[in-house]
Amino acid sequence: AGYPGGFALVLFGESSAYPHGLPKPRTLEENQVVLIDGGTTVHGYQSDMTRTVVFGAPAPEARKVFDIVHEAQRHAVAFAGPGKKCGEVDGVARKVVTDAGYGPDYRTFTHRLGHGIGMEGHEWPYLVRGSQIVLQPGMTFSDEPGIYQYGKFGIRLEDILAITENGAQMMTPTQTSLSPLLT
Repeated sequence: AGYPGGFALVLFGESSAYPHGLPKPRTLEENQVVLIDGGTTVHGYQSDMTRTVVFGAPAPEARKVFDIVHEAQRHAVAFAGPGKKCGEVDGVARKVVTDAGYGPDYRTFTHRLGHGIGMEGHEWPYLVRGSQIVLQPGMTFSDEPGIYQYGKFGIRLEDILAITENGAQMMTPTQTSLSPLLT
């Protein structure tokens, strides 16, 4: 029967460098980055995940960027927890990207780290620079760092994290490879 309300955004090659794609159709080609952002609704609650893979063999640069984005995601969830501010969590992930040479600021990581998620797919509060909202147990967010290189490709990893009594925990299995068979 499936679940109502599902969606998917699929971007190939250069289109993946734009978080919401480009308006022109593309044909999938060997060794291109493929970014898939999707979710569904279950009992009124929303889900949202992004996986980035390569159709073929990943180029060394794509592997490098994937590793940086993966590290930014891990740092964010390790830092997040009760009493921390939403803006601080964004800053932790953004620092990983900047320290790896893909900054500063929003140069290649062009959007906020995450959004609240629950009954709506994108809801307040946001994990974004400057937010003074204090995290509390039970809050849920996307954790979706990305590096987008116009004219080349973009890599985003998006999972859902929950704030617990003692920190934060991923609610979705995280991606560990650009290979669609090893994620």
